[in-house]
Amino acid sequence: MDTKVSGVGVEAIEYSQESGTVRTQFDQEKILASMAVVATLADVMDTDPVELDPLHSTVDPDALDALVRAHDGTNGDSHISITHEGRAITVHSYGVITITPEHELAAEKYERGAGR
Repeated sequence: MDTKVSGVGVEAIEYSQESGTVRTQFDQEKILASMAVVATLADVMDTDPVELDPLHSTVDPDALDALVRAHDGTNGDSHISITHEGRAITVHSYGVITITPEHELAAEKYERGAGR
């Protein structure tokens, strides 16, 4: 683990100033996806993880953890996208979390024609 976000060790974290996107890589064999999501989101929002709305109010943390643990590298990527705390969050089964401000996700959908 090279760095920590809100006390949770992750392999890498990248910030994009232009889009406000944060991308975290974590070892899904050592860290539960739900913990990595909460830690990354708390870091993005510059707050203590206990100050966030509980993740279970948006998604079942056990199901999220199972999705990531189920990945064996041969089935391609499984991912889940949710909105929590005003942020669009995508968790990939290969251990990557992307967090984007919700308005960025809405603009992206509109540009692809989904919002028309």
